[in-house]
Amino acid sequence: MRLINTKDHYGLISILLHWSVALLTIGLFILGLWMVDLGYYDDWYYQAPWWHKGLGFIVFLLVVLRWVWRPIAGKPKAISSTPVWQQWAAKAAHQLMNIAIVLLAITGYLIVTAKGEPLGIFDWFNIPAISKLTVETSDLVSRLHLWSGYFIIALASFHALAALKHHFINKDATLRRMLNL
Repeated sequence: MRLINTKDHYGLISILLHWSVALLTIGLFILGLWMVDLGYYDDWYYQAPWWHKGLGFIVFLLVVLRWVWRPIAGKPKAISSTPVWQQWAAKAAHQLMNIAIVLLAITGYLIVTAKGEPLGIFDWFNIPAISKLTVETSDLVSRLHLWSGYFIIALASFHALAALKHHFINKDATLRRMLNL
């Protein structure tokens, strides 16, 4: 298996970055929805946010790494049977998902640091707060965080359905080359 992309396939690094971001984002979405309903005496009341913050930071770093990696690795050529508008839509969907992940990271940081306390990442290090937020601003940021998560999941679902359509209906290599088959 190749590490770097070729004209026909994605390389191992691009594939690992893609699927790591995808699976971690889905997991973080589920964890986020679940943890907000935990009670104070629940065993996961403190553990779930600890994992959510740490993994969220890792996803943010992976997205930044993908942005750095892409110009280095190049991109496989478009599949000739795919209309230009679908190529554009796929590119737009990827960029919107990446931007929304960055927005989630920023809003998550602002939520955690709203009272002026630092954001701890897996007990490895702290990211200091840059400001305090009012209750109203904190509520707005929290809603933006939640709706950004819904947006990513909706867009990722559409993206997955499009990949399955290419695989089963168009019978082209769109999905196979991201799986390196």
